[in-house]
Amino acid sequence: MNRLSFALLCSLTLAGPSLAQDAVPLSRTNRSFIPAQDQPEVQSRGFHKADHITGDWWGYREQLQASGVEVFGFYNSIYNGNVTGGIHPRHATYVDDIWLGFKFDLEKLAGWKGGLFVVSGINRNGDDLTTKYIGSIFSTQQSVGGQRPFLYQVYLQQKLLDNRLIVKLGRFAASDDFNASPLYGYSVNNGIDGDIRNVLFDTRFSAYPFAVWAAALLYDPTPEFNAKFGIFQTSSRMFENDDNGLNWGIEGEDGYTAIFQFGWAPQFFKRPVSVTAADGKTRDSKSAEPPVMKGMPGHYWIAFTYSQWDFYPRFAGGFEDHSYGFYVHADQMIYQEAPGSDQGLTAFVASGYYPQTDISIVPFQVNLGLNYKGLFPGRERDHTMLHFIYGDISRDYARVKRVPGGHLADSEKVIEFAHRFQLTAWSYFQPDIQYVIDPGGTGDIPDTVVIGAQMGFTF
Repeated sequence: MNRLSFALLCSLTLAGPSLAQDAVPLSRTNRSFIPAQDQPEVQSRGFHKADHITGDWWGYREQLQASGVEVFGFYNSIYNGNVTGGIHPRHATYVDDIWLGFKFDLEKLAGWKGGLFVVSGINRNGDDLTTKYIGSIFSTQQSVGGQRPFLYQVYLQQKLLDNRLIVKLGRFAASDDFNASPLYGYSVNNGIDGDIRNVLFDTRFSAYPFAVWAAALLYDPTPEFNAKFGIFQTSSRMFENDDNGLNWGIEGEDGYTAIFQFGWAPQFFKRPVSVTAADGKTRDSKSAEPPVMKGMPGHYWIAFTYSQWDFYPRFAGGFEDHSYGFYVHADQMIYQEAPGSDQGLTAFVASGYYPQTDISIVPFQVNLGLNYKGLFPGRERDHTMLHFIYGDISRDYARVKRVPGGHLADSEKVIEFAHRFQLTAWSYFQPDIQYVIDPGGTGDIPDTVVIGAQMGFTF
């Protein structure tokens, strides 16, 4: 039995009471409309016709969901270009991404309480602006990577302990449940969008659209505390484009990546808020019923990843047999327009640290962001964002990539400003501008201004 098979077997064996403290059901995560790749949501939340561009299919779609079959789909596209700077200025490219899938509620379909089966596929198109025309480490288009059709998720999910514990087994990506926040989805730059990028650079962290064999435990014992554990296949094939997600083999040389993530989701400065009772009338804090207390939400987590695989290439030659590191995240609403409202200003910071500089391209990265929902009157669902990325480049990597006569790479920085117009419940349009400082980190490539927009809708 190879290491990956043994690790997966251990994770299933430990999925009993001894590890009943490991994760957070996705249904409790506070999400807004974001591109599919940013935070896949697999919990059924009821069907609302107004949330979908294709409606309810003359009633058939709502009937399907009521019977236990939910169809979901998302489309996201980016058109942007470097107006100045980079390797070749004044070029633009278009990329897009479609995600389609099915959720089968096994309790409704077969009486299997708490069971869910998910299958989905992805198609990506377009040319990468960053590699061809900019030369930066962080991609300015988050929909680049795997530009072809893919079979993505194929997994079984089981709810236990009054839905406080979720067990997942099958083929999916670590980014579905780890190292991701809805706030990241508002960035067009891939240094933020989806995941903290150096976690992917420096270990073989599986991410959309590349699925691997995996098992995960997601435990949410209280509304405030959660813990997650996952173990994922690690191989030389996991990021290949030409197998289209259809290579399901486990080979003797494959390893595994284990992730432990612990989170806290408090609400500060709680105040009583008005609620709507069952009779449709508003109840406030003066009514006989106990008031509902809500505050300014925050989300904090820290995680450790360890990967056992014999083929991590050292920049100077040879291989390392393991990779390890940490990532942290903190987001907090710091201004709320009204008690209990989701309109206001949220700040976040996220960072990854992978100290093995002989195999880590970016050992240290930090992302900062501000996100204001409803900044302008009459545009309560819009988001206005300011992001900053800093990536410290490994000296070992910089030495082997240094070109004759060029400088040694040091760090790359990105400043991004955007405004997302939420046009309908199912569509958005987001103009975006990025300023890439020291593309590639050497100073040999001129700073780059990237202007464009992304748009998306829900089927």
